[in-house]
Amino acid sequence: MITGDKATDALDATTVARSSTQADSLLGRVVTSPQFMVVVVMLLFIAFGATQSAQFLNPATWINILRNAVFIAIVASFTTFVFVSGGLDLSVGSLFAVGGMASAGFLIAGMPIPVAILLGTVAGGAAGLLNGVLINYANIPPFITTLGMLYAARSLVVYFTGGQPITGLPDAFSDIARANLFGLPMLLYYAAFIVVLAHILLATTTFGGDVRAIGGNREAASNAGINVKRISTIVYVMSGLSAALAGVLMSARLGSGQPSIGVSFELQVISAVIIGGTSLFGGIGTVWGSLLGSLVLSILTTGLILLRIDPVLQDFVIGVIIVVAVGIDQLRRRRMFRSAGVR
Repeated sequence: MITGDKATDALDATTVARSSTQADSLLGRVVTSPQFMVVVVMLLFIAFGATQSAQFLNPATWINILRNAVFIAIVASFTTFVFVSGGLDLSVGSLFAVGGMASAGFLIAGMPIPVAILLGTVAGGAAGLLNGVLINYANIPPFITTLGMLYAARSLVVYFTGGQPITGLPDAFSDIARANLFGLPMLLYYAAFIVVLAHILLATTTFGGDVRAIGGNREAASNAGINVKRISTIVYVMSGLSAALAGVLMSARLGSGQPSIGVSFELQVISAVIIGGTSLFGGIGTVWGSLLGSLVLSILTTGLILLRIDPVLQDFVIGVIIVVAVGIDQLRRRRMFRSAGVR
């Protein structure tokens, strides 16, 4: 027969063991997450860079790193939705230019600043809607559809502007992106709001759950009553809106509409999403991870410049990181399937 003291001791031991197991489990999840290795490598890179250049730890350098990451982070937040849903969007670079040039054109035409910003952003959303309709209702593969949009949107930008920049934008428009608040660029606050909004939408809402469901198994999601085509189309609209909005902010920062902005931008966005741990095969991914990927790219780009690395080799380094990130994704999926088989 177990006495009262022995029973209490046994209960305490069980509680301690359970807490220890949970802590080990949490630690294990953190250590084995794809973001963990990215953070470790980045910390090592920063430590190395600090020993090679005094500029590396300069606060002004880090303000620039964060400011440069803003545009990628805004677009990557909603491109994450596309990837998690099992899709692909190669057109964000061109829609980035569409938003920037359209808003600049509307401003020169005499429209109020809020209206110009809204119309420039909506232009990207309309292109995203066309992407979604062609992919989901005309059954054209995402790669082909968004690649076509990449070329078509870029071509229209050059056609309507003659390839010339749009200058003479109002100072009040430029102040939107150039102003500071509490010593930090307003761009950081915009990006923080958008990233948090995207995270809440993907992680806590029914819509976010539906996006994950169709990325995990499109047929099963449809059988469960999810309107797969509508959800997928909305995801592409969101991607187009975010790309155009980022383009508007870029024009505000530059003080002019530049038709060349956004060239190869889609590769940076996709890289940030992949480095952040979002799966190329759908169903897995977080907005926080994409934010981390955006920071990694900005740190790498700035850091390699400070280290005076040849620009050609900078692209090589980023390419290697992308391949490693995809390799980790493949290993993770194999382990998941193996674990599911065991169970």
